[in-house]
Amino acid sequence: MNYDISYIGVYPISKPYHGGQRRVRAFVDALIDSGMRVDYVPIFSAVSYPEHDRGESEFAFGRESHAALVSDGRKLDLHAHSIFGLEPSYKENLLARIRRCSPKVIIFEQPWHAALLADLREYGLEDAKIVYSSQNVESQLMASAFDRSESERLERELVEASDLVVACTEHDAKVYAEWGAKKICVFGNGHIRRNASESLLRSWRHELKYRKVAVFTGSAHPPNAEGFFELFLPAPGCIPPDARLVVVGGVCDLITSSPLYGSNRSIFTETTMLIGRQEEDALNALFELAEVVVLPVTSGGGSNLKTAEALLSLKPIVGTSKSFVGFEDYRSLDGVTITDDPTKFKRAVRDIFLFGEKSKRRFEDVCNLTWENVLRDYPSYIKELLA
Repeated sequence: MNYDISYIGVYPISKPYHGGQRRVRAFVDALIDSGMRVDYVPIFSAVSYPEHDRGESEFAFGRESHAALVSDGRKLDLHAHSIFGLEPSYKENLLARIRRCSPKVIIFEQPWHAALLADLREYGLEDAKIVYSSQNVESQLMASAFDRSESERLERELVEASDLVVACTEHDAKVYAEWGAKKICVFGNGHIRRNASESLLRSWRHELKYRKVAVFTGSAHPPNAEGFFELFLPAPGCIPPDARLVVVGGVCDLITSSPLYGSNRSIFTETTMLIGRQEEDALNALFELAEVVVLPVTSGGGSNLKTAEALLSLKPIVGTSKSFVGFEDYRSLDGVTITDDPTKFKRAVRDIFLFGEKSKRRFEDVCNLTWENVLRDYPSYIKELLA
């Protein structure tokens, strides 16, 4: 079967948990819903992403390859292309699958497989249009100068080769323009509108022991844990005895493995519930029951998908200026408090708990943040390349 698009991904999206997966799932769905035939091909570690369906499993690699790839201090993202050297048949099978699809467009999600560009040309796919779908300027997030240099090399290679670059923020778009991008479009982050059944709400009220809750969701992305500690230590006294700060997602693993958590364990035990990854139903209930949604983002780049999630919840929000990058038009909405000062951040959370402040934000104020509206024009950019 011929496809319009081969979409080279870096993780499965059949059961998305973190923001990157959710973003890609929304983009792929938008293309399919517009009538295009898309073959999504994720190249990923089954150790890091055990939740995937049968259709995504062809290029999932196991524990042995995972360990070899990250040996000698290498990183699973930056050095993802190393998998092709570890398993020679892996790349051959991947290229054969893409060639069978005869795509008119090949989309690269993130820059980590830019090395495939030369291989695609050798496999008779030189006429396919190339799209680089970016979530961040990745090199700006790297800690070491060497990693920044390597990441920027991959990014520049894809930007220069691409017929279209999809950026997440205007800031990112300016960087790609400086790097010589031929054409750029900007599509920020969105989210679904959550809705919980009454039976589910009853169940979670019981699970939470009828406490008031503040909700923080985050993936296992280091800036999420850094912001958590920076804003809620030395003591999260903003959480009253009859309340809890509920932390959801992979960020819980980063928090519990930190020495800062160990040295403050008793405090966090009294104020915080770290409940890890949860299904969508649980998230629906937690956001419905929340008194406040907190966005303790103090570092990192790009735009935070969880900010769209928080705005669409219509609940009071306490966030930072960093958490509202890409959402500047929503900073002044009712129920939104933005501060980078830890004392003021905690005070704002405490006041919502103590005084029961509600948000008067309406769905009409934030409806443009649903994926349907965020990506309304996205398929047209890809269809132009198909013509």
